[in-house]
Amino acid sequence: MGLPLASRMATAQAPITTGEHSLLERAVQPHREKILLVPLDDRPATTQFAQMIGAIANVQVDTPPADMLGRFVVPGQPDEILRWMATQDLGAYQSVIVNTEMIAYGGLIASRTDSTAYDAAIVRLRRLWGLRKANPGTKFYAFTSIQRIAPTALSTNANWRTALSDLVILKSSIGGKPTPKQVDRARALRDRIPSGAVEQYYATRDRNHRVQQELLRMVAAKAFDYMVLGQDDAQPVGPHSGESRRLQSLADRLKVNDKVYFCEGIDQHSNVLVCRSLLAEHGWSPRVRVVFADSIGKNKIAPYESDHVENSLLDQLEASGARAARGDESAEFSLYVNTPDPRPDHFEQFLNQMIDEIDQGFPVAVADINLGYTGTGDPRLFDALQQTGRWMKLLAYAGWNTAGNTMGTTIPAATVYLLARRFDADPLARELSQRAFLLHRMVNDFEYHRFVRPEAYALQRQMGVEKEETYGTAFDALNSFVRRDMTQRVMSAFNSQFLGKRFFADTKEYEIGGIRGLSVDLPWPRAYEVRIGFQLVAHEASER
Repeated sequence: MGLPLASRMATAQAPITTGEHSLLERAVQPHREKILLVPLDDRPATTQFAQMIGAIANVQVDTPPADMLGRFVVPGQPDEILRWMATQDLGAYQSVIVNTEMIAYGGLIASRTDSTAYDAAIVRLRRLWGLRKANPGTKFYAFTSIQRIAPTALSTNANWRTALSDLVILKSSIGGKPTPKQVDRARALRDRIPSGAVEQYYATRDRNHRVQQELLRMVAAKAFDYMVLGQDDAQPVGPHSGESRRLQSLADRLKVNDKVYFCEGIDQHSNVLVCRSLLAEHGWSPRVRVVFADSIGKNKIAPYESDHVENSLLDQLEASGARAARGDESAEFSLYVNTPDPRPDHFEQFLNQMIDEIDQGFPVAVADINLGYTGTGDPRLFDALQQTGRWMKLLAYAGWNTAGNTMGTTIPAATVYLLARRFDADPLARELSQRAFLLHRMVNDFEYHRFVRPEAYALQRQMGVEKEETYGTAFDALNSFVRRDMTQRVMSAFNSQFLGKRFFADTKEYEIGGIRGLSVDLPWPRAYEVRIGFQLVAHEASER
């Protein structure tokens, strides 16, 4: 990674600007490609992000009707989704990307319960396979979640879910015969957990594991072209470790290692597979120069993950269809990764190098995984990006929730943008969509999680309601607070970082002139995440 910048970078980024046009106005133009996505659930991170990344390449990412996807603890409707898919012209789609939890159980939250029997889940997956057989010319990608340790955070389990997680970790950490101290600890934890909850937890894990074994057999039988097995929030020790080893061993025996991939995280895999699908369609695998904030940090295990940062990053690259540049290879862009708790002198050097590349106009993407257990980004990095209009010069940025979530958002956004510059995607739609996603990440990943979410939690405490679930008038008050605060923050970020900034879309120069259709709301009855929608408006610079 020590080559001069000029030889490392294969593609430099051209300047960019806009005029009195928006993506809404240009939507009358036909999309060059379409992808059908059956998501993990209806949250923005699992649906909207993938749609915004697809839009950068002028690709329409369609999903089933929202009412079929469920909401929070209300499961999606797998049978209705399968019937809906059967009515679609799947041959008109470049690819179909399917989360198997939605098809088998009704989504991620439903997959952590025992409400669906194994046989019912398999019947639904066989119906999905039938749709694939009827459309052999359309690629089918799938992703599935290796269950996390903790149960879903609900008001009903607030008093005992931590005890259940601790018990599960304790049982997994006992190598042979438990010590008297471990026996006492296990007994104390069990006394805090309702009768039957532990048995139900392990029965659900067993069902999910058996379903995923069958999914690998379906890959071997060509039901799917590619499958990602994503590790939901995890720790270095837990039942997921043994499950992953058994699944990897089965993949070896079935000789499908080239068609399945194991990655940290789950929420970002809609983004990852949209990227992989587009790269495969165009026969391009970009090289990425990776710069870590700290050489020690890349060997750490980030919060809620089970593998080292560097391995997790390489997995996200591979699953996306890109790869890390080796040795003296040139690269399409630099990916700056802010590692967990970097040493001050190493971070300062990292920051100065990143700033220098951005200011020189080299293509740079940023993944801030110094997130801690709160999932909030590093203010030092964020402040540096706000200086001298650097946001407009970035390829992509992300810093949310977990390291895998973040890297699996930054990599696809940067890669799809560079791909769109290689083929005849609408240049203005490409440039506006890329900037819209940058602004979205700026206010969603950093502003919301660092400032607004803590204040929303404080409001919940003040109202005397549960953080996990808020309903009725209390939810209305919570939603109104978030809407007011985030609307102001979106407009402030837009005015300071994007308004009036110029860029090129091919040979024409544009200037960003406004924001349209701004909406803010809480997608689920909690303050953990927010949904933000808007359109950027631009005019040709010569029109002024």
